[in-house]
Amino acid sequence: MNTLMTAPAEAELPLLDVNFCGEDMPLDQEVVISRWKHVFTTFRPQSRQISDLRRRADSVFPIVDEILDKYDIPPDFRYVPLAESGLNPKAVSPKGAGGYWQLMPATARELGLKVGGKNDERFHVRKATEAACRYLRKLYDQLGSWSLVAAAYNVGPGYIKSQLKRQPNLDYYKMKLPRETRYYLYRVLLYKELFSRPNDYSSYLNPAPLTTFRLTPGVFSQQAA
Repeated sequence: MNTLMTAPAEAELPLLDVNFCGEDMPLDQEVVISRWKHVFTTFRPQSRQISDLRRRADSVFPIVDEILDKYDIPPDFRYVPLAESGLNPKAVSPKGAGGYWQLMPATARELGLKVGGKNDERFHVRKATEAACRYLRKLYDQLGSWSLVAAAYNVGPGYIKSQLKRQPNLDYYKMKLPRETRYYLYRVLLYKELFSRPNDYSSYLNPAPLTTFRLTPGVFSQQAA
């Protein structure tokens, strides 16, 4: 008896119209498509966590959305803390960034938060979101592009400003960025897409299982692996 394993054809990532705060992702650029596919493929092993993330979002998003609106910041920024912390209020990075918005201690203090000890306000969703929104609004006043604001939130405004001095008309997708920042906005947009239209990406994130074919003389049978 012979057993053959056959893999299904690789599902293609749907290239739908995607935008961040009204700024379209330029899917006519091969490098953009390559990076977009990369973040989806990297997310595949974590795709089963979406249900848990949705439950966290149900309690956190109403607070975040209210404060974003207060500061006139587009609602797409609700997905930034998803990319930053997975909406885990206790998340702390190796570099010391903490809370939903992963604020560094010095930045948090500059924004008026108490940091350290038992009363670290970076871990308080409303206070941390207020601080983050003050920072995002300040960045937009300086940069004039929400995509660049997201990039600056990750890498720091000084880096983005230095790039713009060299080439004033650069957008996020064409700017030379450190690797983490290069993929940062794509990660934010991945969460936006999976939360707003999950069914459109289910076949790519959850490909069909392998199929086992068992061959015996005169008999052909098939079962899922």
